[in-house]
Amino acid sequence: MKNSEKGEEQGRRGRGRENGAFQPRLHGDLLSSSLLAFLRRWNAYGYQLVQELAKAGLASFDSATVYRTLRQLERAGLVSSFWDTSESGPARRMYSLTKAGETFLELWMDLFGRYQRILHSALDSLDNADRNPDAEAAASEGPKNPRKRGRNA
Repeated sequence: MKNSEKGEEQGRRGRGRENGAFQPRLHGDLLSSSLLAFLRRWNAYGYQLVQELAKAGLASFDSATVYRTLRQLERAGLVSSFWDTSESGPARRMYSLTKAGETFLELWMDLFGRYQRILHSALDSLDNADRNPDAEAAASEGPKNPRKRGRNA
């Protein structure tokens, strides 16, 4: 594979494309809030969190992104960590949720709940418009005002 092809492939993956099709990605606040939600229940190692995300059936992600996000959350004061040496083998970094992390998670859950209601409302409006016989009749007659609507119109 040529260097230009490698760069193009990495660019596609970075935008959430797999085999040419758009794929949702778990990153940013979605990844952060998911990690905080798991840490709300128990303290965990990074590897355990990676496993929990995969078990939850979330979109594919790079485990290095999880570790990077955990370090960012720690710098922001949303999680704390310590080296656990209680088990045999090498010491492992254990993460726990802080009060600030709990507050951020509550705010995120509230915001996401409102966003979810907006999406459902918008979808319900579209479903109702599709089922409305008057809307169907108006649609079959064609638009009364032929102005184009929408962002890309």
